[in-house]
Amino acid sequence: MTLLITDKDIAALPLSIKAAIPVMEEAFLHLGQGSAENQPRRRTPFRNGFMQFSPGALHAKRYAGFKLWANFGRGSGVHKNKTANGHDYVYDMDSGELLALVHTFMISLYRTSAVTAVAVKYLSPENASTLGMYGAGRIAAGQLEAVCAVRSIKSAKVYTRTLEKCAEFCRKMSDRLNIDVTPARTPEEAAADTGIVITATTSEVPVLLGRWLHGPGLIVAAGANHWYKRELDERVVERADMLIVDDEDQARVECGNLLWSVTKGITTWDRVEAFGDIVAGRIPVPDFVDSNFLFCSHGLSITDVAIAAKTYELAIAAGVGSRLDL
Repeated sequence: MTLLITDKDIAALPLSIKAAIPVMEEAFLHLGQGSAENQPRRRTPFRNGFMQFSPGALHAKRYAGFKLWANFGRGSGVHKNKTANGHDYVYDMDSGELLALVHTFMISLYRTSAVTAVAVKYLSPENASTLGMYGAGRIAAGQLEAVCAVRSIKSAKVYTRTLEKCAEFCRKMSDRLNIDVTPARTPEEAAADTGIVITATTSEVPVLLGRWLHGPGLIVAAGANHWYKRELDERVVERADMLIVDDEDQARVECGNLLWSVTKGITTWDRVEAFGDIVAGRIPVPDFVDSNFLFCSHGLSITDVAIAAKTYELAIAAGVGSRLDL
């Protein structure tokens, strides 16, 4: 029997951004140790939308699966709209049984946010306390909450082009996280004197310029996951002492931030490290005092499988979900 787990079911489970952090850390550990397999997403465009397929396997936990995202109807291309539907499929690797069919709206936010938290844990000093954010949407809110779960952030500056939206976002996040979240008056201000900077936008042109950055720190590019999208200019890439991606094969297809710089001869793929190798301890991390880090996050198949499998385990324990005879 297959368990159907809806977003309503997920809301009843002890699952959150914070709870997803160790799940994502373990997934990258397995990837770095070679006990997980990840395949880059495949997107198939149609006239009024696209379908996206991403398979992966966690051999150590005996789970395999994929995420299928169908985006049709209102809007076109890769623009999200009300007709977009995503589902995670989780299989038992020993029996081949389809264990679960999981709605992805909530758990995708948990996954995306938690990956950034793990990156901050491994790529920034423990005493990091300031953050700059580009973007004020649902993903940006998750990013900020996730970072606060692993670092004692005292203040955050947020920039968006719409001041009213930014001010409302800052009020909500200040109340939610009990920290000082304020609008940045200019894009330069959001990057000034901050140890961690996160871009969480859908921009196709750079929103963060390297000339605004001074001193060591961590940049997390969490929004650009298509070849034509760029949140960072080439100077941000050029100044990085360490370039990290969640998966190089996927980055070669989707990472517009790096594809642009590689094409221009500013950097090469030889400089790029896989995050799983860092989590597994196979790649040493430079000194935080003097180094600049850039982490480009796109979302991996194995992280989809990992969060869906955890959702399945929690649903079974709680007696949540609907059983389907497929």
